[in-house]
Amino acid sequence: LMRRLLQPKNRMVSTHPSKQSCYVSILNIIQGEADPTEVHKSLLRLRERRLAQFIPWGPASIQVALSKSSPYVRTPHRVSGLMLANHTAIAGLFRRTVDQYDRLRKRNAFLEQYKRERIFSDGLEEFDSSREVVMELIGEYEDMQKPGY
Repeated sequence: LMRRLLQPKNRMVSTHPSKQSCYVSILNIIQGEADPTEVHKSLLRLRERRLAQFIPWGPASIQVALSKSSPYVRTPHRVSGLMLANHTAIAGLFRRTVDQYDRLRKRNAFLEQYKRERIFSDGLEEFDSSREVVMELIGEYEDMQKPGY
């Protein structure tokens, strides 16, 4: 189960990781009849095989939370899992979003509705400010991949 959670096809966000991309943190929530010793062995195998590339400047650990199955929800599986991860490849998604925003802003597309709102009565600086915040976030994620962060 832990290996499956790391597979790209099981992610909810489509990113294109590079060779430098790495995990900042991982939390796996395992629900059902999970044996804690098996979970520990699985974590050791993941670490030995280096299936998850972590940031070079921080601890390479996967946090695990075990929970019981819900008595109200019937599932065909004995065990299910959810992985919450912070990965530097998300910067690519943010970059694509900024590129799409730039193309729309260049053409002033879809801005009329916003200009009617009171918050944008003085101009659309709020959009430009938000773009700068996202660019800083992209830079932060790119810096996280470096050993000297």
